[in-house]
Amino acid sequence: MDSEIVKLSVHSQFSVAHAVRSAALGPHAHFEYAISYYFSGRSLCLVGAQVLEFRAGHIALLNPREAHEDLAGERDYLMILIKEAFLAELLQGIGCSPDEPPSFLVPKLENDEPIQRICEAIRAEGARSEFGRELILRSLITELAIHLFRRFLRSPGTNDEADPSRHIPRWQIRRALEYLQETYTQEFSLERVSAAAQLSKYHLERVFKKATGLRLHNYVVMLRVERAKEILARTSRPMADVALELGFSDQSHFSNVFKQSTGLSPRGYRLAVNGSAVSEASRREDPGEPGESGSPDRIRYSRLK
Repeated sequence: MDSEIVKLSVHSQFSVAHAVRSAALGPHAHFEYAISYYFSGRSLCLVGAQVLEFRAGHIALLNPREAHEDLAGERDYLMILIKEAFLAELLQGIGCSPDEPPSFLVPKLENDEPIQRICEAIRAEGARSEFGRELILRSLITELAIHLFRRFLRSPGTNDEADPSRHIPRWQIRRALEYLQETYTQEFSLERVSAAAQLSKYHLERVFKKATGLRLHNYVVMLRVERAKEILARTSRPMADVALELGFSDQSHFSNVFKQSTGLSPRGYRLAVNGSAVSEASRREDPGEPGESGSPDRIRYSRLK
């Protein structure tokens, strides 16, 4: 069986589904905000020009009408679709009236304990057929939405004088994200990112970390590692070539950063994903993976929290 989907709840303002799927899903989009929590397995998802890997504990975040494609991969996950009107109603209820609809600034979070707790509770409650089920699910969806608001929206009670980031239009953060996605294989330059976002370096670093949970250089490393995963999974190209293409100073640098991020060396990841055939081919082409046991990499990878 390629997939098994259980609709836990279909409501006028949201829907919840628990799915175990291995088949790929072609390009598509949702009219709602889509939040997926992965209980187990591994999945690759194409969002824009990015191929992202999702494993247990990861959360996928998609804005309404954001095109994406689910590539093949066995995964057990919970998908929550939330109508824009429901989020607007919640925002009004907490006294927040943004100039534009809220949006997720990053498509992936990792190891967010409150989201994990809420999604496990949604799965458990959805599997029951007791009275009050829909009310409890609505309460859990509301809690999830408010938690995400706290991550991606500033507090309505924040003081303008105390928090200069209130004066920063969201389009400037988006421009920084777009610029990094276009140039992540090049040498990182805070000055160039600041110029693209039309913000000072100090303010950009502050609001970017607040909006995404990552420092700017950590976001660049994340993009490089995600792209490296795609190349390693689909090709047998030598590690040195991959390292240079993605902007690492050398193969040793690439190996250290990749292992720090994923827990596996690049060769170990390729073997785990593709099996021995591709690994043997890459071993013949690639003389070795220096630096795996060397000094810690200078660019630290910070996981989203």
